[in-house]
Amino acid sequence: MPSSPRAVPTVPMLFIAFTTLSTCLASAVPAAQEGPEATSHAVAEATQQQQQPEPQQPTEPPASGETDATPPAQQSPEATPPPEAAGKHRSTVVRGTRPAQSAAEVTIGRDILDTAPRMNATDVLRVVPGLVASQHSGEGKAQQLFLRGFDALHGQDVELNVGGLPVNEVSHIHALGYADTNFIIPELVQALEVTEGSYRAFQGDFAVAGTVRMDLGAREKGVEFAGTLGQFNMRRLVVTVRPGEDPGTFAAAELSESDGFGPQRGYGRATLLAQANLDLGHGLSARILGGSYVTRFDSPGVVREDDLEAGRRTFYSGSFDRQGGTVSRHQLLIGVDLPREGTARTRLEAFGILSDLRLRNNFTGYRVDDRGDGLEQTHDGSTLGLRAEHRRQVTLFDRPVALELGLGARRDGLHQTQRRYRETDGTFFADEVDADLTQTDVWGYAEARLPLGRWAFRLGGRADALGVEVFDALAFRDPRYYDGQGYSRSAFGVHWGAKAGIEYAVTDTWALFASYGDGFRSPQARSLAEGEQAPFVNVHGAELGTRKDGERLSFQAIVFGSQVANDFFFDHTVGTTVFTGETLRTGISASLQARPLEGVTAALSATVANATVTKTDAKLPYFAPLVARADIGWEKPLPGIASVLSLGTGLTLIGPRPLPYDEYSHTVLLADVQAELRRGALALRLDVKNVFNTRWRDGEFVYSSRFDPTAQPSLVPARHFTAGAPRVASLTLEVHL
Repeated sequence: MPSSPRAVPTVPMLFIAFTTLSTCLASAVPAAQEGPEATSHAVAEATQQQQQPEPQQPTEPPASGETDATPPAQQSPEATPPPEAAGKHRSTVVRGTRPAQSAAEVTIGRDILDTAPRMNATDVLRVVPGLVASQHSGEGKAQQLFLRGFDALHGQDVELNVGGLPVNEVSHIHALGYADTNFIIPELVQALEVTEGSYRAFQGDFAVAGTVRMDLGAREKGVEFAGTLGQFNMRRLVVTVRPGEDPGTFAAAELSESDGFGPQRGYGRATLLAQANLDLGHGLSARILGGSYVTRFDSPGVVREDDLEAGRRTFYSGSFDRQGGTVSRHQLLIGVDLPREGTARTRLEAFGILSDLRLRNNFTGYRVDDRGDGLEQTHDGSTLGLRAEHRRQVTLFDRPVALELGLGARRDGLHQTQRRYRETDGTFFADEVDADLTQTDVWGYAEARLPLGRWAFRLGGRADALGVEVFDALAFRDPRYYDGQGYSRSAFGVHWGAKAGIEYAVTDTWALFASYGDGFRSPQARSLAEGEQAPFVNVHGAELGTRKDGERLSFQAIVFGSQVANDFFFDHTVGTTVFTGETLRTGISASLQARPLEGVTAALSATVANATVTKTDAKLPYFAPLVARADIGWEKPLPGIASVLSLGTGLTLIGPRPLPYDEYSHTVLLADVQAELRRGALALRLDVKNVFNTRWRDGEFVYSSRFDPTAQPSLVPARHFTAGAPRVASLTLEVHL
């Protein structure tokens, strides 16, 4: 698909503006910093990352097999915990990752994640700067995500990865890029690696607003039992086994049940995750990650605002009893790091995933059919993938150049159905989808970084080839017009994306960045015609920013923009896709991580964004214009009782979101708190979510509905909402053996 003409001058304009800004700032740098001790931020990475000698016997092996070294100037502060973090005697080692090469790359370590209650995947995702994770349809359904002016629905604009395993599902029956992270055990999330925007070559399908990668690792050596009892009959047990010093070798299981905070909110789930890092000798190492997950959950649906105002419904009411679903996921990843040859490092990975979902919902009542608008969707998927990464240092014009190459392929086999059911007895009366799909993505990318004094230049590219085969069993089934049924079709397309960046090191720890990148999302395979050029949604993104890295203080500040050609938004409550043409997202964001005092840890972030249709300047619905988050923790040793006291809070602010028909959602302000007392092998923790018992709406929508089958049908839009959780307290006892 051709690029919009508006995107063509983006890179040179960024370069001119960035050069002017850096020249002015360079004059403010003291002359003393021009000496040897002010080694360039750019040269440090190329030399330290690629030439660092191989460590002999590290005391804490990387959690997931990664062995790349990160130079001090760009190392995330979580990678080397401050002295006071040792109070809990828990490992916070984070695997070495790609050094930051844009302003919006940040690593959130264990010390930040431990500051506030983290009982499920939604709690983990909310710590990502600028990200809103909404759990409006029950504990087993994928979260709705909002980031950088994008309403990513259930994952179509945010690439998610857990321990190297992709989470987003292609051509999903419910939503593009469906990313169900509910299989995550929060206690195993060792770090979040966040790359906002689409500026790096390793970012693939659905990395439109950004990429979030979760590294896994167990906190303590030995066996740990954590049992939780909470309100609404919540029961949870987590057992973790870490046999040795390596936090990346572990096995853990979670069992969790609850009746939910209102009607139709109960759930039960079980998860098993295990990982092993293996030293095979002769410089060869391997990593194996596997897991299984199953859940059944109820979903409350939505409440009409006029029903609430008239007293026909309460704030926490459910709508129709049959809503909810079941999910299972089974996964395996095997990775091998080949022996190093000089500066060259090569990694090979193979992975497989089996997943299935059955989901029932009814957001419109009886608007479409007097028998009810209940919709059941099923999705059975199998994924096989191969991935290879190679990094090495080469010399160009007597300068060290850090080079990264990647190849990969992923094949998804899918079977999906969609049927209408009666609200009276749940029987089906209409088949709408019955399809088998095969979708194959083959990709390759290259990225090079050339340091020149205080400057560094990054240039990369990525190509993704997509092949799709579809068998639609219900096509041409009307006997009035056809004497057969079923139809097969195939399509193919290629997406080419450019990546570029400029960096200027003001000091060893402070740098300026300008970045540009082309991102994409793959299409819904069932929408393609025979022989069609697969229409990727193209995204052109750019940002200007600055970042300062340090052990006690690190921060990022960014101005960003993304242009989407031929965009659309999908209202999943009524199943309507609206094509908008070209859209534009702009905004600013800032985040800070600080350890100002002994035992104090803080992470603060705020993002302001705007999303409009270029032609009309109308606002896109549902995106989040203002998102702010604060996670603050304090840890104090109590020598008198040989214990450690920990206090923490997580604060979330979400500004009014634009809704269809010029309406806006309510502002959301939430506060979660936790207190823990740890003595030896025992720890007791109190978690309180929504401590002020705020009555808030997790999801708000505007569309027409008819919940009373005796009422006259109407297409007049009405406001609907799903209630957020009230105050929920729980008590956890940890026993470490």
